[in-house]
Amino acid sequence: MPTPTLDAVAGGDFVAPRVGRRAAGRFERLDATLGVAGLPQSATGQTALLTGRNAASAMDRHYGPWPGPTLKRLLDEGQLFTWAVRRFGLDAVAWGGAYPPGFFDALERGRLRLNAPAYAARSAGVTLPGEAAYRAGSAVAADLDGAWFASRGTEPPGGFVPGPAGAGRAGERLAAAAAGSAFTFLDVWLTDRIGHRGSMEEARDLVVRLDAFVAGVLRAREAATTVVITSDHGNVEDLGHRRHTRAQVPLIVVGPGESAFEGARSILDVATAVRAVWSTA
Repeated sequence: MPTPTLDAVAGGDFVAPRVGRRAAGRFERLDATLGVAGLPQSATGQTALLTGRNAASAMDRHYGPWPGPTLKRLLDEGQLFTWAVRRFGLDAVAWGGAYPPGFFDALERGRLRLNAPAYAARSAGVTLPGEAAYRAGSAVAADLDGAWFASRGTEPPGGFVPGPAGAGRAGERLAAAAAGSAFTFLDVWLTDRIGHRGSMEEARDLVVRLDAFVAGVLRAREAATTVVITSDHGNVEDLGHRRHTRAQVPLIVVGPGESAFEGARSILDVATAVRAVWSTA
C-alpha cells in the first residue's frame, strides 16, 4: 500500500523499518509490554505514555480499555496535559480531535467512559472539541478525511474531500491550529477499532489516509514544531486475529526536538522526552 511519508521517516518500507535518524526525521521501535506478562492493553499503555510511569506494574497486569481508580490516580498525580497547562497555560494546550454532539450527550448521561488521554485532558481543564471546532478547522475528524461527519451534513473549511486528499488537507488544518498552541494531542483510535473488528481493506484504507494526514501535518507545520507519533500497543499490523500484540510500536519524531528522543526504547520514555522538548521552548 502507498505510504510514502511513513516510508521516508522509517528509512525504507514502513512495515520493515530501520531505527535511527533519517533525513525526514527519527524512527525508533518502542517496547509496549512494560515488563509485564500478557498482551498490552489500552488504559495501562496510554497511562504509561502520558505519565512515564509503569501503569501495568501498578496494576500488576495490563488493563483496558478504560482507566479505573488506580490509573486515574496515576493520571491525577501528573501527566502531559497537566504539566503542559502548568508550564504554558490552559489556552496553549489543545485536543486535536472533534467529537459529534451524541458523544457529549452520552458522556453526560453516563453512557460513555473516557479513555486515558481524554480523561487526562479533561482533568487538566482542556476542552474536548465538538462540531463547531470541526467546522472552524481547529479540530479534525477521527477518520481523518471527515467522511463520517460529511455523511451527517457537517463539513470542514473548504468542504469535504474524501480519501487521502481529504486526510492531507485535515493534516494541514491541524498543523495550522497547532501553531497557536504549545501542546496539541490527537488520538487516532480507529487503528485499534479496525484491528479488533475491521477488514484488511479497511485497515489498508486507514493506513493510507494516515500517511496522507501525516504528510499534510509535516507540510504545514511551523519550523519550531516537533511532531511525535507513537502508539500504546500493537494491533492493526496483524489482522490474523482480533487481539492486541506484543509487537514493538513505532515512534516517529520530526522537528527540532528529535534529539530528545534519542535512546528511547520504551513507551515509558515518551513523556520524559516530550518534557525535555518543552524545556527548550
